[in-house]
Amino acid sequence: MTGVSRAAAITLAVVTAAACYLAVPANGWAEDQEMSPSDYELLRSDIRTKKATLIAQQMKFSDQEAAVFWPVYRQYEVELAGILDKKIALLKDYLSHHETMTDAQAKQLAESVFQVDQQTLDLRVKCFGTLQKSLPAKTVVRWLQIERRLQLYVDAQLAKELPAIKE
Repeated sequence: MTGVSRAAAITLAVVTAAACYLAVPANGWAEDQEMSPSDYELLRSDIRTKKATLIAQQMKFSDQEAAVFWPVYRQYEVELAGILDKKIALLKDYLSHHETMTDAQAKQLAESVFQVDQQTLDLRVKCFGTLQKSLPAKTVVRWLQIERRLQLYVDAQLAKELPAIKE
C-alpha cells in the first residue's frame, strides 16, 4: 500500500483500534465511560463502510469479480462481528481480572483466546474456499492479505495497551 491508499489503511486501522479502545475500558477507564450500544453499533457500521471502501480501492474488482466477492464478504463481516464481540468480551473480562487472576482463570482465558483465534481462522478458510471457486486464488489471497494486515495492526495496538497479568 502506498500514497493515499496507505494513508486510508492507516486511518481505518486507527479508527478500528479506537473503536476497540472505546468498547474496552483500559488504563483505568470507568465502566460508565463506555459507549452506549447504539453509539457503538453506529461506529462499527462506519468502520465496516470504511473498510469495504479500502478493500474496493485496493482490489479494483471487475464487475464480474465484484458480483462474486461482495456477497461473500458481507456474510464474512456478519460472522466476523460475532467473533469480535467474543474478543471484546474477553478483553473486558481480562481487564477486570488481570491483577487478581488465578491459574484457573488464566487457563480459561488462554483456551478462550485460542477458540476466538481458531474461529477467525476457520472463517477465513471458509471464505477462501468459497471465493476461490469463482475467483483466481491470487485475487482471494490479496484480499486475505489486506484483511490480515488490518487485523494485525489492530491487535498490535491493543497489545500495546493491555497490562500484563500480575504475578
